[in-house]
Amino acid sequence: MNTVKIDKYFRGMIAHRGLSGIETENTINAFVAAGNRSYFGIECDIRASKDNKLMVIHDDTLLRLGLLNLYVPSFKYDEIRKFTLVDRKSGNLSDSVTIPLLSEYLTICKTYQKIAFIECKNTLSFEHLDMLLGEIDKYYDISNVVVISFHEKYLTYLRKQRPEIVLYYLTWTMDDHVFELCENNQINLDIDYKQIDEATIKKYHLIGLKVAVYTVDDKEIAEKLIKLGVDFITTNILE
Repeated sequence: MNTVKIDKYFRGMIAHRGLSGIETENTINAFVAAGNRSYFGIECDIRASKDNKLMVIHDDTLLRLGLLNLYVPSFKYDEIRKFTLVDRKSGNLSDSVTIPLLSEYLTICKTYQKIAFIECKNTLSFEHLDMLLGEIDKYYDISNVVVISFHEKYLTYLRKQRPEIVLYYLTWTMDDHVFELCENNQINLDIDYKQIDEATIKKYHLIGLKVAVYTVDDKEIAEKLIKLGVDFITTNILE
């Protein structure tokens, strides 16, 4: 199995949770697979364990990926690491597929020279965000990291702490509030691809902000979005 190549030259593809169309999402395997391909960036999701370790996982339970109905943030990371996940290739639980730390993800992005796109999930505190900034400084460089979130308070807090950090506001819809938030705080837009149009893209570009869309796995749709002028496309399988 391999990625689906688009016909247009475009250097803005972001591997959604790593190359999750082939490998189990948000795992070392998925990040390395993306690192070995032409992606501009690699996206991940972060949560905090009970002992405040920043780990990479989208869901707050293991039901979907680990076949266990366990609330992940209620466990210490050393316990979480022992839980195995389903290998996307075989469909079976595998000892080699586990939940990694943010530091491991950042190290892979640095090794393969990819931009790190980090989504902050809704259970994080401001203390966790401070830890995130510390991890970025320790394992990579803030100039090569983008933080994205559906939560305004995370983004405005990070903007105050580190004015130079690149931020994207995740949203399902486009309205005046979203635009004002982005304009007032210099936060770029990351929107459901079905909600974007050329006029909105131009509106953001005119104030010096970029537009990313998620999650696009159809080749023809991706090529249409590139024609419209989007800066980045998050995808599970396109390249």
